[in-house]
Amino acid sequence: MLTHPTYLQAFLTISLPIMGLAYALVGGLKLSLVERLQIDEGKVGRLVGGFGTMFGPTILLCGFLTDELGRKGVFVVGSGAVAAAILIFALTRTFRGALVAVLLLGIGWAAQINVGNVLMRVAVPADRPQSELVWAANFFDFVFGLGALVTPFVLGLLLKKLQYSKGLVVLAVVAALPMVLGLFAEMNPPAAEPAPGAPAQQSGMSALVSNPLIWVLGFAFLFFVPLETSVAGWATTLIQRQTPADVPPEQANRFASLTLSSFWFGFTGSRLVVSILGAFGIMTRMLGKTNEQRLLVIMGVACVSLMLALALGKGRTLTHALILLAGMACGPVFPTMMAVVLLSVPPETMGRAVGFFFFFASVGWTVVPMLIGLVARKSDIQKGFLVAAASGAVFLTLILVRGMMMGR
Repeated sequence: MLTHPTYLQAFLTISLPIMGLAYALVGGLKLSLVERLQIDEGKVGRLVGGFGTMFGPTILLCGFLTDELGRKGVFVVGSGAVAAAILIFALTRTFRGALVAVLLLGIGWAAQINVGNVLMRVAVPADRPQSELVWAANFFDFVFGLGALVTPFVLGLLLKKLQYSKGLVVLAVVAALPMVLGLFAEMNPPAAEPAPGAPAQQSGMSALVSNPLIWVLGFAFLFFVPLETSVAGWATTLIQRQTPADVPPEQANRFASLTLSSFWFGFTGSRLVVSILGAFGIMTRMLGKTNEQRLLVIMGVACVSLMLALALGKGRTLTHALILLAGMACGPVFPTMMAVVLLSVPPETMGRAVGFFFFFASVGWTVVPMLIGLVARKSDIQKGFLVAAASGAVFLTLILVRGMMMGR
């Protein structure tokens, strides 16, 4: 939660929901694109995959550009690319045009995300306790998640009231707002002068790759991100597998959709709860001064337990509850880890650190769900979640290693 917000804090609070909307856009437009472009599911898959394909290398490249050329230019260009991509979606009637739009959207969104995460640290005054960044990051990621959460509703309203093309033109104008607001944001405040007699520190990429904490956190993130993506990706399948055969298909599908919404509600809401408890000092009183480490350990234990329960549990109601709890357990992990990463590197390397961090995530997003799918094909999807539980156990172990390295 933010008290006495600065312009930069207000800028992030307004821009991040729009960035969340851009993240969920392709999925939200799927049915409309199939109808408008007359494409099959194979081409839809290429569109969805194209977004992710552009994200990984672009965010890594933007890390270097952000640190070397400045944050504002990267963010403004990225925001312009997102707005242009939505405009292309509004006007094109070909698959090739939609593919160009998707690739441009992935590039622009990666630039926004790289700078946006760096700005979370910049938005917290340097003279404030470091723990405030953890609570601020959870709040900022809450508003980002809120944008993604309301995307289906926003798209449905725009397309119903204005039709496809006009609705997306309006959305493109909204998506240009972060670009305009970003022009007036101070994204590169003057660096603090080193104390007299302080030893010289490494800078640039050498400071990043020589920091063992960054490698531990990167690998921890690699094994964490598949947990949230796997639960979200297979939530409806898990529920339908536990649904009695005598339940009407329409009712079964409605309950499955409700379960997925419950996961995202818990995922987004838990970030807000953590930010509120942190802002009022309750989290520190509960967990002590090393609250971010203890929070990650608690969430790690919860994630492993819930993945095992999903793999072994029986019954539709129980599975629904477990998926909701999994959302609540996973939600605060990413913003807390991002805050820890940003606090572990020199300010001049934060862009590269974010890119480095997301590079690990892209590996985790790809490999672990693929392994879950392989187990599911040979057995069933529940058994596949034993892979998720193992991934969670590795994540928890690496978080404990980070604590020992920090003397916590």
